[in-house]
Amino acid sequence: MNWIKSNPFVSTLAAITLVICGLLYFVASKGSAKYEAAKTTFDEAFQKVSTSESIPLYPLAENRDAKRKTLNEYREAIEGLRTVFNPYRPEKIEDISPQEFTDRLKAASEEVSKALEEAGCELPNGFFLGFEKYRTELAQSNATGELDYQLNGIKHALLELAAARPTQLIHTYREDLPEETGGKYEPAADDVTRDFGYEVTFKGSENAAREFLSSLGKTEPFYYVVRCLKVQNERSTPPKVDDAKFEKPQAAAEAAEASNPFGGAFVLPDDVGEAPVAPEPEAVAPVKEDAAPVKEEAAPAPDDSSVPDSSRILAQVLGSEEVIVFVRFDLTQFLPSKELPKP
Repeated sequence: MNWIKSNPFVSTLAAITLVICGLLYFVASKGSAKYEAAKTTFDEAFQKVSTSESIPLYPLAENRDAKRKTLNEYREAIEGLRTVFNPYRPEKIEDISPQEFTDRLKAASEEVSKALEEAGCELPNGFFLGFEKYRTELAQSNATGELDYQLNGIKHALLELAAARPTQLIHTYREDLPEETGGKYEPAADDVTRDFGYEVTFKGSENAAREFLSSLGKTEPFYYVVRCLKVQNERSTPPKVDDAKFEKPQAAAEAAEASNPFGGAFVLPDDVGEAPVAPEPEAVAPVKEDAAPVKEEAAPAPDDSSVPDSSRILAQVLGSEEVIVFVRFDLTQFLPSKELPKP
């Protein structure tokens, strides 16, 4: 204590130095923590930049321009598809009165039934285009617009079926719409179409099935998408030899009779009755030695009509069978187009 009093300058300088050293230590410790935090942030940012530089679309000027060009080309392609599908997009669907829809439904059912019957097609009992419940009740007023669009599409498809000339219409089924039970259709954010499901089962020739399926892919103004198809032969067993029905060719019968050396006059011993007397052979004039030799005529070529044709045999055995076709397709309604976001 006496030393401090006797050396005031030195003691004061030591105290000031001690305080300054403490402050420097505190500041240095704080700065080290900030440095570590700054270094960690820098390393993370550097890693992100390094990763970004390694990807194909690093934000450079040339990459930006290339991306903008690609997006513009994509927009043009979408606009081109819209132009292609515009004929299948209904301009406006408006609800009609329930009674008017019922009248249109009856008229469409009569038109389709008449076309199928004229084509020789057998109809199922109670056929009403899949709208059977509307025989005795009226449709919901808020569903008549969509139901009328679906009715027109189904009628168009079934008229194409009648043009293919099936032999029997076995079954039809239509999926109900949510509007028919008081609901509401809500499309998803990315939906561009609404699908109306329909099923039809019919029997006919292979050509009839082929024509109907082809018509689903080329008809306008309705767009159909086949979802499921099953074709089954009406027979579950392979054909037999007895299934072939042939008529004996007339030429072959006459040739067999002419080749009989007995001329049909030969009778077996066990037969009853006397055998007819064969006619006496005609006298043959003697041939003179100096006469020219008789030229033998060539045997006539065999008649091709007596030779069975394998293609005709197959046609007789296999050609009379029909196929049973089940097809489920969607009548696709294109929703109003949406405005594309700008790139």
